[in-house]
Amino acid sequence: MRADARKNRQRLIDVAVELVLEVGGEPARDAVAERAGVGIGTLYRHFPDRQSLLHAATRHVLEKSISAGEALIETVPDGVDALRQYMHMALDNGIGAVNILHPLLEKPDWPDLRARAAMLMESMVDRAVRQGSLRNDLSERDIVFGLTRFARPLAVGLPSDEERSLAHRHLDFYLDGLCAQDPGPAQPAISGIR
Repeated sequence: MRADARKNRQRLIDVAVELVLEVGGEPARDAVAERAGVGIGTLYRHFPDRQSLLHAATRHVLEKSISAGEALIETVPDGVDALRQYMHMALDNGIGAVNILHPLLEKPDWPDLRARAAMLMESMVDRAVRQGSLRNDLSERDIVFGLTRFARPLAVGLPSDEERSLAHRHLDFYLDGLCAQDPGPAQPAISGIR
């Protein structure tokens, strides 16, 4: 594939992810082409049907997020810090599009990416728990589903930059709450208060 064709293909994928997050669903293909600055024929050359574009966008977000996490495992020694950086990067990479597109895909299964993602999450959570900085009753699923909730657009009409800023802020609150804390001695229950 020529360099300009590769660039157009990647631009179409990036724009598709942006629009999925903006509209909270599948974007119109003519809107993807228009925002990417290419003709609709260029979009159809790269993605001849709706499924091929949705699969490419989903796979791109997953690969980009997993690769970022794998790099963090190697370079960030603190488990919670690595997990925090990963989750923020995943938000910026558009991981919310995966949750939106998944039900629209005819065959939403990528065994290679599932295996990498499972290993990444297990490694990140296990390291943070072993270091004593993350609650020991957490599972990888808790982290994945928590991130999924923060990554999904709120659908209240906020500008995308404000939406993303709130997601990052709320993600930090969530992670701070998951950090292991010494609870100190048990406090007596106060009757009548629920």
